[in-house]
Amino acid sequence: MFLVMVGFGIVMPILPFFARRFGASPLQMGLLVTLWAFSQFVAAPFWGAAADRVGRKPVLIIGLSGYAIGFLGMAFAQSYAVLLGARVLGGLLSASVIPAGLAIAADLSVPEDRSAVMGQMSAGFGMGFLVGPALGGAFALAGPSAPFYAAAGTSLLALPLVILWVTEPPTDAARAAEGNLGFLAVYRALRSPEMPLYLMAFAGTFGGSSMFSMLGYYAMDRAGGTPSHVSIMFTALGLGGLLTHTLLVGRVARRWGEPAGIRIGFLTGAVGFLGVALAGQPAAITVAVGLTSVAMGLIRPSLAALNSRMTTSGYGTSLGLQTSFDSLGRTLGPLWAGTIYDAAIVGPFLAAAVVYLLAGAAALRLSVPRSTRTLPR
Repeated sequence: MFLVMVGFGIVMPILPFFARRFGASPLQMGLLVTLWAFSQFVAAPFWGAAADRVGRKPVLIIGLSGYAIGFLGMAFAQSYAVLLGARVLGGLLSASVIPAGLAIAADLSVPEDRSAVMGQMSAGFGMGFLVGPALGGAFALAGPSAPFYAAAGTSLLALPLVILWVTEPPTDAARAAEGNLGFLAVYRALRSPEMPLYLMAFAGTFGGSSMFSMLGYYAMDRAGGTPSHVSIMFTALGLGGLLTHTLLVGRVARRWGEPAGIRIGFLTGAVGFLGVALAGQPAAITVAVGLTSVAMGLIRPSLAALNSRMTTSGYGTSLGLQTSFDSLGRTLGPLWAGTIYDAAIVGPFLAAAVVYLLAGAAALRLSVPRSTRTLPR
């Protein structure tokens, strides 16, 4: 997961400059981000069902290969259309990585430790996203396509590690039967008791991506922030999430349970977003952003762990759907934030605070199941 996010992070700061070589407008640049997330929203549930049907490891290998194919396609692109097509293809194929990886983590951990394990998975993501952008700037010195080749290389480097080191969890008949239901398995999951968790996953990324997309503009327009200030804000965002994943998620879950981690996360995030909206200085915005990073660091792994304990479907199907709703939030959040920002620059952050308050109130009804199902896994 670390290597995957290193590759993703290598490309993100370089992509706008690369797209501009083909005369891409701001809208076309936005499509490169939005359609990637939308592709993952569409594909993730079905990759999750495939992980239940044919096994976690093959689906994970396909996803890592998909990352490499997408990045190589972008490196070879000679037009915006090819760049966009490679981006969409990479999103569709790579959508299998997160549900397959989380399903393996759920399979190989006991319920009491699952939040901590999911936190460690998220920490791998967070560390990769801290390292990746710095490497992207360095690789860009070697040429405009070099970061994309490097990003493809990180995925290819992960392949032998998965093949040699990752253990395929035992397949049971019940899990395979759920996966073989295909569309019906996804339909069942959407009507299952886990549906509130999927909506909370959407709320978490909707609010977070609303802030990510407008934070740089907001720092400049509201507080006269410089590029250095914005860089520090994003560093605080990454470090806060990383520390939460490694030090806090497991402790909260073991002491109070996953629902408490979800509630604390959403309520803390609401305070953080409100703090961003009220802050008038770069330092104050940075502190508030750090608070939101702690909140988001609690929410996602706690949701994944509770989902795996509540699910009436296979882990792959249910966690694939959670990943899909994550992606939907990342698709719609920036579009909403960009639209409302022109009317009121504090609007995206106040709206995110309201969304988090509503999700936190809904989380009051969550509880840990008295017993955790063993089958299907």
